[in-house]
Amino acid sequence: MMIVILDPIRDEGGDFRRETKAYLSRHYPGDHFRVVALEDGPEEIGNFTQKTLACASILRHLDEFKDASAVVVDCFADPCLFELRENLKVPVFGAGETTLHIAAMLGEFSVVGPGQNLASWTRIQAREYGLLDKLVSVRGVALSLEGILKNEEGLYREALSACEKAVEDGADVVVLGCTGFVSIADGLRKEVWERFGVPVLEPLLTTYGTARSLYPFIRHGKRGLFSGK
Repeated sequence: MMIVILDPIRDEGGDFRRETKAYLSRHYPGDHFRVVALEDGPEEIGNFTQKTLACASILRHLDEFKDASAVVVDCFADPCLFELRENLKVPVFGAGETTLHIAAMLGEFSVVGPGQNLASWTRIQAREYGLLDKLVSVRGVALSLEGILKNEEGLYREALSACEKAVEDGADVVVLGCTGFVSIADGLRKEVWERFGVPVLEPLLTTYGTARSLYPFIRHGKRGLFSGK
C-alpha cells in the first residue's frame, strides 16, 4: 500500500508535511504513506481563484502519483478532485466530499471552519455532493486561514465555541471544514464528545481511514463522468 497525501499548497519550510505525517502516524502507526506538497502551488486555498491555481499546479505534477495505490486530497475544498479522477487509474478521495458523506451517514451535520466565504462555499459543496438537506448549520471561527496555523491556543478556543453553537443548532455530528485543524483535532474531538456526546470529524483522518480501507476494492469508472480527457 502506498497512499499519497496531496497537500495542494506551497509548503516551503516543510512544516505542513511534517505535521501531516506526525498526525497520521499517531493514529495509524506502521502505515507507509507519502505526503506531497506543491512547490508552485498557492500559499493557501481560501477562494475559487486559489483553488483553480492549485488545480493547475496539480495537473503539472501528475507524475507524483504514478506509484500511488490511492490519492487523498488534503484540503476540504477538494481542489482538482474530478480532474485527478480523469487522469489517474487509482481512486482519489477528496477530504471534503468523503467527510461530508461520512457525516451524513451519522445524521445531520454542522460544519465549523475559517473564512468569510465559509457558509456560502459549504452550501455549494453540500449541494454539489447531494447532501444539502443534511446540513444543519455552518459556524465560523474568527481566525484567518493563516491565523489557524499560527495560533493553536486561539484556534482551540474558537473551534470549541463554534462546536458548542453547532450542538445548540441541533447537529448530530460536527465536521471540521479545514484540514488545518489537525493540531487541535484530537483534543477537540475528546472534549466535545465528553461534554455533549456529539462526534467531531476531522477531514484528513476521516478521509485517509476511508481510503486505506476501500482502495483495493474500488475504481473510478472510465465511462460517463470521468471518461473525458
